[in-house]
Amino acid sequence: KQDVEVLKDKTEKIEQDVAVLKQDVAVLKQDVAVLKQDVAVLKQDVAVLKQDVAVLKQDMKYLKGEVGRLKGHDFERRIRERYYAYFGRLLKRAKLISFQELQDSLEEAVEVGLITEDEADEIRWLDLLISGIIKSNQKEVILGVEVSYSIYEEDIKRAIRRSDILATLLKKEVIPAIVGVEVSDDLIKSAEESGVLVIKVNDD
Repeated sequence: KQDVEVLKDKTEKIEQDVAVLKQDVAVLKQDVAVLKQDVAVLKQDVAVLKQDVAVLKQDMKYLKGEVGRLKGHDFERRIRERYYAYFGRLLKRAKLISFQELQDSLEEAVEVGLITEDEADEIRWLDLLISGIIKSNQKEVILGVEVSYSIYEEDIKRAIRRSDILATLLKKEVIPAIVGVEVSDDLIKSAEESGVLVIKVNDD
């Protein structure tokens, strides 16, 4: 009988322990459920933050582009208005050629097949055309000028291409030229080796 009583006591104790464990497990399950909810909320917050960062990056890229365009337009206007100051050391009798003056010649050249319509468009997109006499050798030339705040390899290639077309059109010597603020010394050297005049100016 005593043994039975002892077994009963032990059984009751085990049952109590199991009941406590069940309660603990239930609490743990609740805690895990709360943690899962918290993690889900955090994931949503992170997703929202990622979207916000992506939008901010796009906005920054757009603003940088707008600032760059504004600087470029302002820079081009400044070079056009004071071209004699930037080219006066190289040329005498420097004169700005109006693209309106070239329009008839461009149309005629396309009609007779001297240049293509695409090539005519290339000329129309030149930033400046300047005629003058080179001071060092008294040679009459025309400068096909690209104005770009930051100068890259593509600017050099474009200046050469457009000046070659212009030389075909006018049957005169045309020197490709680029005016810019930001340009590396290596690029200047490369451009000059290709016969391109690079004028680096201060941004003031």
